[in-house]
Amino acid sequence: MIHYIKGILTQKSPVNAVIETMGMGWELKIPVSTYETLPKVGQECSLYAYLSFSQDDVRIYGFASLAERELFTQLTKVSGIGPKIAISILSTLSIPAFIKSILNAEEGLLIKVPGIGKKSAQRLIVELKDNIHKLMDFVDESQVVLAEGALQEVEEALLALGFNLAAIQRELKLLNESELNLPTEQLIKEVIKRLYQRAK
Repeated sequence: MIHYIKGILTQKSPVNAVIETMGMGWELKIPVSTYETLPKVGQECSLYAYLSFSQDDVRIYGFASLAERELFTQLTKVSGIGPKIAISILSTLSIPAFIKSILNAEEGLLIKVPGIGKKSAQRLIVELKDNIHKLMDFVDESQVVLAEGALQEVEEALLALGFNLAAIQRELKLLNESELNLPTEQLIKEVIKRLYQRAK
C-alpha cells in the first residue's frame, strides 16, 4: 500500500491534485477539506494516499490528514457507499461533525451531503456506530468537544436559516480565539455578516 506521496505540487483543483516526484506526476482525487490545506502550486506537498481498485478503474485518493484517510476507509466499507460518496462526505462535513452525527444518530445532518438519502444516512449510522471510536485515535479530542458546544449550536442555527453547510464550516474555521469566545447569539450574527460579505 502507498502510505503517502511527497513531492512538488504541480496542479490543484477542489477535486484533484497532481504531485510530481522522481519525474512522475501522481494524480490524486481529493476532498475539498484537503484542497483547502494545499500549498501554492510549485511548493512541496505531502498527502496521505489510498489506492482504490475497481473492475475497470484504478485511482489514488489523497488526504491532508490520517483522520481523513481513516474516515474514507471506514466509509467505503459501508454497503452502498463508494469512493465518490465518501469524498462527498469529507468535502461537506468536518470530521468532528460527522462523528457527532453518527454518535447521536442525526440523519438530518447526514442527508445534507450530496448523494446521501435517508436510507443511506440510516445505513451509515447503523454500520459505523460501533467503529466510529477508531477515528478518535486520529482526531484531536478538543475539536470534537468544540463541535458539540457553541460552534455546533451556531452551525445548526445557520443551517436552519438556509445557509450552505460547507460555507458555514469554512467561516467557522476562520474565526480567531477572541471571536470563538463570543456569546452564541453574537457569534451567529458575526458569521451571517461574513457569509453575506463573501456572497457579494
